[in-house]
Amino acid sequence: MRRYIVFALLATLSNCSIRKSPKNIPSLIKLIRISAPNFKRCFRKDPNFKKCYSEAAQFGTAQLTKAYEALGIPNLEPLHIPFLTVRDKGGVFSVDQIFKNCNLSGLTTLKFDQIELDLEKKSLFADGVIPKVEFKCQYELNGKVLLLPIKGEGDSNITFINFHANYRSFYDEVVRNDKTYFKTVKSELDSSAERWYFHFDNLFNGNKELGDNINLVMNDNWKEIADELQPEYNEIVRQILEGIFEKIWTKTSLEEFFD
Repeated sequence: MRRYIVFALLATLSNCSIRKSPKNIPSLIKLIRISAPNFKRCFRKDPNFKKCYSEAAQFGTAQLTKAYEALGIPNLEPLHIPFLTVRDKGGVFSVDQIFKNCNLSGLTTLKFDQIELDLEKKSLFADGVIPKVEFKCQYELNGKVLLLPIKGEGDSNITFINFHANYRSFYDEVVRNDKTYFKTVKSELDSSAERWYFHFDNLFNGNKELGDNINLVMNDNWKEIADELQPEYNEIVRQILEGIFEKIWTKTSLEEFFD
């Protein structure tokens, strides 16, 4: 049986829905720039546009500790994810995973090694590292880890050290009301981390000895577990990023961003 990934990103991103009419967006963007002075504007006719965008993205990412609803940008510190599931397919980590009320923290500490928005090719490429990412949720687990049973529900924390991500997306242009908007047609993501740490409270109905043992087993064998879970977790992160960018491109035209 395949492992299915289902999660409520629309619920997360709908919190950023715009409550103003499109004609008010330029003035709202000006207000946002005043309240967040490190948001740097880049002009697409500038011969140094790519360099400007790279600098703006780095400075701007650190400012996203609150939502900017007019631009469709959620609060990234932490990013709230209401619900996601990862279904068992067998293997080293043969576990049905349900996560609720999740907070993903550390995203604003992202350091870009490279980021490039190519307006002619309609593509975005980003490569960078986050020193520490914490994924805290209420969890439900049921299955086997390295043939050992695991079952429980409670609070969890999965921590990634030096999380490296490589993201690429491609767009079409859509014209609405004489304005040009990007629409995502494809995105790709690959990621890895130097270390994963697992902690699940209240395993086996609160049996501390069994719970401590299975947490120890997972942390001692984190690499084997990470290798198996990485493709599914990559897909989760890819869809999160695509959803965020899609909200941004839908709300604000290229003219309003870059002219």
